[in-house]
Amino acid sequence: MPVFQIDGEPVEYEPGEKVLSAALRCGKIIPHYCYHPGMSIVATCRMCLVDVIDLGNGRPAPKLQTACSVDATEGMKIETFNQKVEEGRKLVNEFLLINHPLDCPICDQSGECTLQDYSFKYGSGKSEMDYSKRVNGWRDIGTFVALERNRCIQCSRCDRFTREITGTNEFGMFNRGHELAVDTYTDRPMTNKFQGNMADICPVGAITEKEFRFKRRVWKLKKNHSICTGCSTGCNVTIEHDRNEVFRLKPHENQNVNKWWLCDEGRLTYRKMNEKKSRINQPLGLIGENLEGISWEKAYGAIAERIRELKPLPQEVLALTDTHASNEELFLIQKLLKEGFSSENIFCPFPTWEQSESDFFINTLITTDKTPNRAGALALHIKGDLKNTKLKKVIEGDLKVVFVLGNPFETELEFKEIIKRTQLVIHIGVFHNSWSEIADVVLPGQFYSEKEGTYTNKNQRVQSTEIAVKALRRTRPEWQIISELSQALGHKSSFESIPQVFNAMALEAKAFSGLSFDEIGGLGIGLTKKTKDSGKNVVPEFVTLK
Repeated sequence: MPVFQIDGEPVEYEPGEKVLSAALRCGKIIPHYCYHPGMSIVATCRMCLVDVIDLGNGRPAPKLQTACSVDATEGMKIETFNQKVEEGRKLVNEFLLINHPLDCPICDQSGECTLQDYSFKYGSGKSEMDYSKRVNGWRDIGTFVALERNRCIQCSRCDRFTREITGTNEFGMFNRGHELAVDTYTDRPMTNKFQGNMADICPVGAITEKEFRFKRRVWKLKKNHSICTGCSTGCNVTIEHDRNEVFRLKPHENQNVNKWWLCDEGRLTYRKMNEKKSRINQPLGLIGENLEGISWEKAYGAIAERIRELKPLPQEVLALTDTHASNEELFLIQKLLKEGFSSENIFCPFPTWEQSESDFFINTLITTDKTPNRAGALALHIKGDLKNTKLKKVIEGDLKVVFVLGNPFETELEFKEIIKRTQLVIHIGVFHNSWSEIADVVLPGQFYSEKEGTYTNKNQRVQSTEIAVKALRRTRPEWQIISELSQALGHKSSFESIPQVFNAMALEAKAFSGLSFDEIGGLGIGLTKKTKDSGKNVVPEFVTLK
């Protein structure tokens, strides 16, 4: 790759790449507001000024240049922090603060505000402007975000977002000069499904999320990398939490999955992480006609004893799971049935789903498959079909033991009525539902933000989650429950961690062969063997997904 120099250090660049892009990729810090790698270059903020002391031909540039708009060339030499550059940045920063209110103490962006950071680092600390500031006030511009125009520095990121990323053209810049303002067209609120991204890319506190406003100071938030489980896209996110309460989800850049973006529906899934009222908070056993709290040891012991009494044949054992379960959980429940009961009767729902086809990448993030691991279930050959024909045949037989993982087939009331008559029903899950109501033993699991695991998204890319918040004291991760249950039934199960389970799965499941947990990292890794999904329907851009 060709090379140019920044502050005397060599930096590689792609032909046609801008100086700022190459610098950021190599870890060089050049302050900027308007530049965003996913949008067009406008060079409006002028904050990324650099001194080009050699254009590559031995001659300097006649004046300071904006790094975001200058092409890198072989032999170019750039200085990012000499007296000339420092003076230029101070003037630019002072100009941007002409109409900006001094309301950092009450601004939600405080603590993660680029303007605030740059003012401390590059600002002059004083202003020559001695007149009243322009005042515009608050605007309710959409279902998910609010606008405080007084704070706007006119970087145009929001305008470019609705034009270039969503293609909705709902937001724009109006008037000129001192009267320039951003707003929606004809005062209509925005309705696109990605408004939260405008708050993410706004470098100041002009656009903020309504959902997060005034809830917590950002410097108090702890952050963990994870994925969104709201649908099968598996967008990479950062779970931001404090005192074991999740306050918001933010997109985490992954060019192979969601790039820089996240839909508003996915952002709201944080609410489920804080749900406590419907949680199963301890093991429950059917005593008389009521479910009562018992210890883990008693739960495992009672299940093992009852199964020894029933002595079920392979066709008399059934496992039902949803596709919210992780790859490891699906693998272990499948392994339990095969090795413990010589049964392959494990089923999950596989309804048809729709994927939008669009000229705008961001629209393809939303699918009608609202589960995170359908592809993982297909890769592990979990049984299921659109009309549940095979499952109906199994249920019509004489069942003795049924394992239920999560909340599968929640609308199939007929199935539940039949399974209700089974001699032993074991439910493993996070929340109380209709399955826990008919179960003989209920084992409390953990939400994905409370445990490790891997999920396979719609593009058959395996991604991992990490522990963000502490789980309820008497709950356990589902993979551990299944492993301990297998041991209680007298089978070998020495798994002590998610990496162990994943690596064992890679040895036994063809789709995962050759993969290791350590290779997944923060960006994920594709399956070795792709699996066809017959339930996928691609729909044109103009069709609205419900």
